[in-house]
Amino acid sequence: MGKRQIVIAAFAFVALLVGGCGRGKKVVLEEARPGRDKELFEQGLTELSKNKFIVGRLLLQTLITTYPDSPYLPIAKLAIADSFYLEGTSEALAQAEVEYTDFANFFPTHPLADDALLQVALAKMRRLQPPDRDQKPTREAERRLLAVLQRYPNTDRKDEVQQWLKVVREILAEHEMYVARHYMIRERPRGAKRRLMTIVERYPTYSKFDEALYRLGTVLFKEEEPEEAAKYFAWLVREFPNSEYRRQAAEMLERIGKPVPEVDPAEIARTDGSVNRGFLSAMWGKMKTVLGIVDLDIPKEGVLLKRGETAEELIASATALLPTQTVVTPQATTVVVGPTAPAGAGGTAQGRQELRIGVTSSEASASGAGKPSDAKEKKEDKKKPEKK
Repeated sequence: MGKRQIVIAAFAFVALLVGGCGRGKKVVLEEARPGRDKELFEQGLTELSKNKFIVGRLLLQTLITTYPDSPYLPIAKLAIADSFYLEGTSEALAQAEVEYTDFANFFPTHPLADDALLQVALAKMRRLQPPDRDQKPTREAERRLLAVLQRYPNTDRKDEVQQWLKVVREILAEHEMYVARHYMIRERPRGAKRRLMTIVERYPTYSKFDEALYRLGTVLFKEEEPEEAAKYFAWLVREFPNSEYRRQAAEMLERIGKPVPEVDPAEIARTDGSVNRGFLSAMWGKMKTVLGIVDLDIPKEGVLLKRGETAEELIASATALLPTQTVVTPQATTVVVGPTAPAGAGGTAQGRQELRIGVTSSEASASGAGKPSDAKEKKEDKKKPEKK
């Protein structure tokens, strides 16, 4: 069997699986028509709007494979990524990360490239663990958020990215504090010192930063490093006038023989004597453990796909992002798979819809099918749509 026959057979097999396992299925080949990429685009989005993710992705992937120069290709790839994100399972979120990353890498100048990178971070954050668990996903989310700011410093979502950075760093700092307390209870000061130093050096916006300073000073004092301990006690007294640890810190300074500093006037002006407690404390109050996962009310919507949006609304918003309305007409055949639902006992196939999937000869010879050509990395001139 030649490569062309293998590709056609493969598409027919996958589509048959999507349609079900009943009788009455048929595979028909016909020549592609001009504008077939547009049809695949709209059909795929229609299926996705109905939460028929497998069928929708198959249609859009056919567009990507068959029409590598189609203006619909970038949005088709983004819609596929969104479909995995909306699906929401751990496996789907992992695949969404891959698809969003591919989109941002293949189309780095697209108006929605920064949104795609942010979605990668949000997918990570939807799987965060509470502070007493392993924080590898949290560190990865932090890295992804920083990547958005590094690659797109002028993104219009900069404020949002920075707020999410504060949230993930709050969780990371809380993890370090959890471990530090554990070490202190078990009288392992060196381990506690290492964790507390991490908080002081990396997480200045931590809502319990004053506690970290006090505990670090206490550990250093017990380790017979009074000069170092005094630095952190003085820092606490000077910058956290309303801290519950201020009085103890001042007493420790007197015990060491160091002067108690005056409160920094800038800190007196704060409504609360801590660092950025407003946003972080409110956000931390929302954190709760649900089946071992941190619930932060992470957005569940995609960049394009929105829950409850009609097919017409989705197609209109997606079409508005296209740079041109060029019709691509490759020489191709079309695999028609239908009906898409099994016939009941004694039933017929009449009246049930057929799933039509375009297949070109280029699919048979191309390796790594499904990836866009380098030509698609050209800069998009369309303005980014307003966020809904």
